Amino acid sequence: MFLLRGIAVSVALFWLSNCGLSVLVAWSWPLLARLRSLTPRVYANLLISARALPLVLSLLVAVLFAAPSFILLEPRGAEEEIGLVPMILSACCLAFLVAGVVRAIRAQSSTSRVIAGWLHGARSVDLGAPAATFQGTGVIPPLTLAGVCRPRLLLSESAVAALSGDELRVAVRHEIAHIESRDNLKKLALRFAWFPGMRRLEREWQHAAELAADDAAVSNAEEALDLAEALIKLSRQVTLQVLPAISMGLVQDAFVSVRIARLLNWEAPRSRGSLCWVVVAAAVGVVAVTAAVYGGLLTQTHTITEWLVR
Repeated sequence: MFLLRGIAVSVALFWLSNCGLSVLVAWSWPLLARLRSLTPRVYANLLISARALPLVLSLLVAVLFAAPSFILLEPRGAEEEIGLVPMILSACCLAFLVAGVVRAIRAQSSTSRVIAGWLHGARSVDLGAPAATFQGTGVIPPLTLAGVCRPRLLLSESAVAALSGDELRVAVRHEIAHIESRDNLKKLALRFAWFPGMRRLEREWQHAAELAADDAAVSNAEEALDLAEALIKLSRQVTLQVLPAISMGLVQDAFVSVRIARLLNWEAPRSRGSLCWVVVAAAVGVVAVTAAVYGGLLTQTHTITEWLVR
């Protein structure tokens, strides 16, 4: 019973922390929009970090505070019932975790089915990408990167016919940037960590990720013009198909016009390396302060868990 109470209390505190922090992030993330002047890669990393923050911090609360405070401060001889509140919160947490796993599995399965259909009759081509690349026949999106463990890059015949060699090369480099930043893995993680009110934040992250991939694909104004021309040509070929959940399409969004305008007015990205050191310094400071007051925090956490049990 002692072990079951400890697990129930830790899971309940994890769930309360996750809900509270998720609501806070969903309400306050637009403040990050003031940082759009940062490079798109840094901005995208900030957004995805903010999205992951509730889950990560809640896990730390459960593992570093809830469980240790219960083990160290709860009398083992006490014959207390688990309590209705921890049981309800634990059940809600379990239900959401199971739902997240199901959502992630369905997204991955549906993506695999769609890609299998597109690959029917496709032929392998070598475009220098670190992923299997196929030129497909039939009605498929112009250029799509799909999959996580074994990403595949698919091009339509019409896309290959429409683009010049330079335009195709820079378009492929855009998708390579998505591979290197593991954006499809991040999309799969977002399916698992679903929470109400986060859709706008996730959409903002995807827009920033596309801009970051554009920046990674071009290194001068000429290449920027090549990518802009590729976007213009391929946006005219976009079908009404909905892309698979775990994929990144080069032109399959309403954000293409903004990207084209930005590429036509291309400027060399400015370095923002100092921000990394600010984040590292802040993290070290938080760890140092937490270590200094860890004993008191365990006591406060145990007080909260006692309230939950009773």
